[in-house]
Amino acid sequence: MNLIGAFPKLTDEERDWLVANAESLHYGSGDTIIAEGEVVDSLLLIKTGFLRITRVYLDEICAEFAGPLGPGEVIGEMSLMDRKGASANLISDGTAEILSIPKDVLFEKLKSDVSFAARFYESLFLDVTRKLRSTNQRVMPVPP
Repeated sequence: MNLIGAFPKLTDEERDWLVANAESLHYGSGDTIIAEGEVVDSLLLIKTGFLRITRVYLDEICAEFAGPLGPGEVIGEMSLMDRKGASANLISDGTAEILSIPKDVLFEKLKSDVSFAARFYESLFLDVTRKLRSTNQRVMPVPP
């Protein structure tokens, strides 16, 4: 599995560690992987398939505002890190396989390996920044 896009600062061995410590979860088309407001307890990585990102507005309007996300992408990272509910719904667009690394396993590695932690957090920051810029572009396109 190629995680270089999501974790460009990690070594190949560190990316392999993430995959080796993950449980594989399978979803069918239309399944909700993360529900808006849900607190995520694992680092989630898309192994196969694509996910739509939606959000409900005014208690009734469901809008797709970013994405789709595909293989190699990290999901649920904001909720995992800040322990607040997810800001959107992630819904499988066809079948999908998600790798789930339990919070306790990941946080123990982050605590015990400072070099890994620095590279992990820098990678996560770059990934969140990329996603935010993409969402901003989608919501408010820059004129040509």
